[in-house]
Amino acid sequence: MKNAIGIILNVDGEDTTLKDFLLHRSLSTLPFGGRYRLIDFTLSNMVNSGLSHIGVIGSHKYSSLVDHLGTGKEWSLSRKTQDLSILAGSGNNRIGNLIKINLRNLQNNRAFLKSDSSEHVIIATPNLITSYNFNGAYNIHMNNNSDITLIFKKDNSHYHLLEDDIYLDLNNDRVSGIHYKKSKTTSHFFADMLIIKKSVLLTLLDLGERTGAWDLMDMIQANVDSLRIYGAQHRGFIKRVNSLESYMKASMDLLEYKVMQELFLGKASIHTKIKDNHPSRFCDSAQVSNSIVGSGCMIDGIVSHSILFRDTTMHGTSYIRNSIIMQKCEIGKNVSLNYVIMDKDTKIRDNTSLTGKPHAPIVFKKGSVV
Repeated sequence: MKNAIGIILNVDGEDTTLKDFLLHRSLSTLPFGGRYRLIDFTLSNMVNSGLSHIGVIGSHKYSSLVDHLGTGKEWSLSRKTQDLSILAGSGNNRIGNLIKINLRNLQNNRAFLKSDSSEHVIIATPNLITSYNFNGAYNIHMNNNSDITLIFKKDNSHYHLLEDDIYLDLNNDRVSGIHYKKSKTTSHFFADMLIIKKSVLLTLLDLGERTGAWDLMDMIQANVDSLRIYGAQHRGFIKRVNSLESYMKASMDLLEYKVMQELFLGKASIHTKIKDNHPSRFCDSAQVSNSIVGSGCMIDGIVSHSILFRDTTMHGTSYIRNSIIMQKCEIGKNVSLNYVIMDKDTKIRDNTSLTGKPHAPIVFKKGSVV
């Protein structure tokens, strides 16, 4: 896909249920799945689709993003040759407001858009858990001489879409209408990924400057009759992390074999920052079932249907189930955890019992001692 560049938009929406995890990091670098960050999925999907020039629009919480992406070598990119560019965002916008794709973010980075001769731009958010190859959508885009191709998913009640999510009217694969959920729903919703001609994007940016518009999707909606807009269906697994409940659900989905197989055992790998570490140690009394355990852990207890990140220490006679334990946490003796999420460097003292709920797990922010 040599005639396209990629942009990963910052979604720094500090949903109140995620605030404890976003004090020192942006949503894009929220740890996920025992070793990954959310942005790894979108960035890997773009690289696996053949994009070699990708811009990542960051937020005011730059340090975690810069530290994680580093030189870009884990994704076969290089910041030195500008294969990977970390770009400045325009401000902090909450998830759930009416701005889907912030025109100011794109306007402030026109230099990146014009930095090579590519004629098309692939835009996606960093909080999508999916393994997706953009080439199918790109072929639809090219074959129809489309100005814009919106990637969509068939709706299902388990997606729990928000009032500012977008639904599409389709007529023989052409998009004939765009609606926010609060006004109208259809059987197809926009999956926060699109392909757009660069010339069309620049024209819409100019129009937005003149009219004071903030949202690219509003601009597309207002010009749906004059633009050639097509849809490309996403047929695989996809989950969007935009709340504590969706983070918990997407994490637990990884423990289903079909989901694990699609995301991690296919031809396309999800890349992440590599950390050399020693193997995990499982004591004789340890029992681990249907769980993900990162490297460098010491497990002496029972772990069931849970995700443990690197360097977690779990002492004897403790029981962890339905929980997410992030990096370098320590679980004392005779501890029982059920539906608990612990950010990194959290310590749970001996003889502690904590039980949350599937839709409302107990949360501990970084460095907590309980």
